[in-house]
Amino acid sequence: MKLPWEKKHLCWGITAFLTIIASILFYMVLQRWSVVSGVLGLITQSLAPITYGLILAYLINPLLNWIEHGVVFPVVTAIAKKKNRRVHNISRMVSLTLAWSLSIAVIYTLLALVLPEITESIESLIVSLPEYASHAMEWGGDLLKKNPTIQAFLLQLIEGFSSNVESITSKLHEILPNIDTFLAGITSSLYNVVSAILNVLIGVIVSVYVLKDKEKFTAQSKKVLYSVLPIGKANNVIAIFRMTHDKFGNFITGKIFDSMIIGVICFVVVTIFGMPYPALISVIVGVTNVIPFFGPFIGAIPSAILILFAEPGKCIGFIIFIILLQQFDGNILGPKILGSSTGISSFWVLFSILVGSGLFGIWGMVCSVPIFAVIYNLVREGCHDSLTKKGVDYTSETYEKIDHIDENTKSPVWFENITER
Repeated sequence: MKLPWEKKHLCWGITAFLTIIASILFYMVLQRWSVVSGVLGLITQSLAPITYGLILAYLINPLLNWIEHGVVFPVVTAIAKKKNRRVHNISRMVSLTLAWSLSIAVIYTLLALVLPEITESIESLIVSLPEYASHAMEWGGDLLKKNPTIQAFLLQLIEGFSSNVESITSKLHEILPNIDTFLAGITSSLYNVVSAILNVLIGVIVSVYVLKDKEKFTAQSKKVLYSVLPIGKANNVIAIFRMTHDKFGNFITGKIFDSMIIGVICFVVVTIFGMPYPALISVIVGVTNVIPFFGPFIGAIPSAILILFAEPGKCIGFIIFIILLQQFDGNILGPKILGSSTGISSFWVLFSILVGSGLFGIWGMVCSVPIFAVIYNLVREGCHDSLTKKGVDYTSETYEKIDHIDENTKSPVWFENITER
């Protein structure tokens, strides 16, 4: 339906006016960005317990589903001999209690097994530091005696450092009067730690409420979508959320399980070969393995330094073992556990990790792969739909050996069918 001339220009005028208003608002936001970022930071800090609760609920949900549908609900139904809302509520609360009790028990058991070993390793490291320093000085002295060039270079560095002692002293004089600021910073850090612990505890409570009524929240979200968007677009949004849930759920749970196995393998091998601090090193390697691709290497750096100080002869062996462990995890164990949860090639995994770490740091490294997998699948499905509407084949293999697609027949023209131009 064509609009009358006056109404059409009125729509153009309203659109231009709204565009100008949006541009002015955007400019004002940029000009007052410090205030806007402060408000956003305050909102984020206020919503921290809710965020933690949602994350905990998402992590506990698979265990809850397994306990409820596999154990509790059949038992409660058999006892009550009927299925109604009350039976469902009882099953949910019993399942929630069991899921959180089991999770806390597993975490407590792991900490009870690992913490004493880690504490002993750290105490041993602290006690042995003077001996390690003595060995390092002896090794450095022997190195300097055998390499006069290095000795001369280090002497020049020491002379340069000595010449800057006065400036360093003056800097210290500037810092010491500000000791109150330093202590205030320490107090603020302690407050942040206590606040984070409280947020996590409140998050546990939030997760219980979320999991208790998760079907209700899901129904309300769908109701809002269908009321705001056309039915087709609402269906697409729901499909995207389901795909995102599948990618994140499979990746996170699989990666945690994979990291636990890698930590156990590391502990067994390090113990067999008599390397120092097996528990501490295994925890470092297992925790950092949650980060795709770079995780084992990130964990290997501090671990190799610890071994280098304690027993230098075993450091090279440990580095070789970590390389082999990373290859085993990346090519055998990881694909077996994660399966096709991401559906992207190794190049895109590396690409997503580098971009995610550059933009969002450590959390970007952890979450970038499933996020990029969702974007990758959306782009791929969009391309498939567009090519299907044009009547063109969308399989990637088709495009490996074609020169072009015929505009009339919509068929691929292969390289071997092209005469020399």
